Amino acid sequence: MKNHSLPLELIEEILLRLPVRSILRFKCVCKSWFSLISEPQFAVSHYDLAATPTHRLLLRSDYYFYAQSIDTDTPLNMHPTTVNLLLPPPSPPRDPGPSNFNHYYDSRFQPEILGSCRGFLLLYYITRREIILWNPSIGLHKRITDVAYRNITNEFLFGFGYDPSTDDYLLILVSTFFITPPEVGLHVFSFKTCSWKEYYPSLSYDDCGNKCRAGSLLNGALHWLVFSRDKKRHVIIAIDLIQMILFEIPLLDSLISEKYLIDCLRVIGGCLGVCCWVQEREVTEIWVMKEYKVQSSWTKSFVIPNYDEYIHFSPICITKDGGIFGSNNGGKFLKLNKEGEWLEELLYGHYEWSYCHNLQSALYRESLLLIPGVIGETSEDDDQK
Repeated sequence: MKNHSLPLELIEEILLRLPVRSILRFKCVCKSWFSLISEPQFAVSHYDLAATPTHRLLLRSDYYFYAQSIDTDTPLNMHPTTVNLLLPPPSPPRDPGPSNFNHYYDSRFQPEILGSCRGFLLLYYITRREIILWNPSIGLHKRITDVAYRNITNEFLFGFGYDPSTDDYLLILVSTFFITPPEVGLHVFSFKTCSWKEYYPSLSYDDCGNKCRAGSLLNGALHWLVFSRDKKRHVIIAIDLIQMILFEIPLLDSLISEKYLIDCLRVIGGCLGVCCWVQEREVTEIWVMKEYKVQSSWTKSFVIPNYDEYIHFSPICITKDGGIFGSNNGGKFLKLNKEGEWLEELLYGHYEWSYCHNLQSALYRESLLLIPGVIGETSEDDDQK
């Protein structure tokens, strides 16, 4: 009888081009497949070679002890494409008494989402002073305890990114104060060394509110919408994650006027985009920088009527059919078509009353990646201090 099995090298080439979920199922085929797929280099190669990466949206609410992962390119309330994921918990209290046990599951102990990068989500437990690097696709996480900066989301602009030159994941904190310039402008935490570095004696920028505190990752840099004290206008600042160089990206001059109220900065369809409230017309406009760093390439891409459902609409991503997915100031998650017209809305937890309770979201790419130098040879429950 002839042996029709394929060479392992050819099997590897096929597996490298399959979606993450299919590959995880194929780990059960045989020992050789399990060993191959479990290799860290296989995960890196799969990330680099993926022809059509799969992106999903993670939603987290204070009123649930799990997060929902959804495919924004399918009907939002389609149960087969929605996955419930248990959030990595904070470290147990030192005194595991009954009262502390209840606090452990209190909504105040739910994590803030600081950002996503290369399939990882960065979570922050304020009450435990902990940050957790989590790959929801493979269920592994790493906890970093005793973080020096206690109020990351209230006192800093923050961002999460990756430095390919050192194969290291970075947490970036930018100090902004309205009155006194800070002694240190930029704080950088390395997940490889579990240590902080500081750059820049001071920065002359003010933040633009909670919607602009989270950095937008694009082209190896993190971006924030800020108000320049020197120029007396809104600008985009960016931090190059390899060289740690700070630079500015100008908005279109016409956007810096009383006509526009700039609401937030996002990455829209692989470009920087700003969402603006046009006061005289009562519409929301989304402007996209088609060519990176080129001021003249800012283009109006969406005009959204401000009906009750759309007031202060904040975009999250472009869908495959050219529509747009985002949220409004009431906490509803909406999918609109190319013309900005309502298509459907998401019912978080599949219950109508629950979608507006402090929902947080993050778009992430499914990946098999492990954390270099941290997760590869340690269990997901080990602490790194």
